[in-house]
Amino acid sequence: MNALIYIAIFIGAAIVSALAAIQLSIHANKISKHSNMSGFVTGTLLLAVATSLPELTVTISASIINNPDIAIGNGLGSILFNFFVLFAFDIHFRGKRLFLHVSDHHVYSGIISLILGLITAIGLVLHSSIAIMHISFISVLIITVYIVGIKIISKAKSDQNTTTKTEKEPLTQSNKLKYSVTKFILFSVIIFVSGSALSLSGDAMARSTGISSTAIGGILVAMASSIPDAMSVYTALRLANVNLAIGTILGSNMFNILALTIADVFYSKGSIWLDTDNQLVYMSLIGCFLTLMVMLIIKRDHTKNTFTYILPSLIAVVSYFVIVFFVM
Repeated sequence: MNALIYIAIFIGAAIVSALAAIQLSIHANKISKHSNMSGFVTGTLLLAVATSLPELTVTISASIINNPDIAIGNGLGSILFNFFVLFAFDIHFRGKRLFLHVSDHHVYSGIISLILGLITAIGLVLHSSIAIMHISFISVLIITVYIVGIKIISKAKSDQNTTTKTEKEPLTQSNKLKYSVTKFILFSVIIFVSGSALSLSGDAMARSTGISSTAIGGILVAMASSIPDAMSVYTALRLANVNLAIGTILGSNMFNILALTIADVFYSKGSIWLDTDNQLVYMSLIGCFLTLMVMLIIKRDHTKNTFTYILPSLIAVVSYFVIVFFVM
């Protein structure tokens, strides 16, 4: 009976989190339009946080309740699910061959994502206790690479973008900005609460059903917290905006790895990298493999037929189901 209650809470929290995250993304976009903040700050940072906030809150709350497998499993599982969604939709829209029209500038994001994924895998293998100011050396390294990577990506994108100025009514824009900021904060609080509920109910499900925390965090919680990303990717591809879709996935994945370092700060039993299930290493490596698949797609400019076009996506989708079967 308890298990059914926890499952009901989990489903309810997932629905609330997804709906709130959609509204969060909408208002983050409005903040970008109505403020003088740079495109880098609003797009790369604010929107990245907006779409990844469910994963962030789940990861942090799981570390607070001392369940490292859900904390890290959610982050890595969200990365895998994001890739699964991207490749599954590529197969669905195969007739349009959208991925043949991807901008090369995503290679920078792919390289940074791959480096972060490899560092994560190494951290999970080494279980290193080396720390700097009570924060694991692995976490410090991830933060450093993330910051440097964001600067590189920002510079690469700014070299390609041009800006235009339009006359705006200061009072109207100010009122709209205040409204959007208020709504952004409101939905952030809602996601924090629902994300915490996902972690707590997921932890309770693991204890009451006997399913491992790695499976709960890496599969169920990760899927629930990644629904907003999936909806965003589908919308982008349906509108033939493949660059937005891939940019969303790679940016979200980078932030999900950064979230692991934040979880390390909140984990009270020492370094979160010391107390994780070995299965998480395989999830991290599959994430690196799928990142390479995305980079292959980015550099590809033609295919002979439909089968050769969807082959990378088919391999990626099968890889996801293999890791799900292995973890469960």
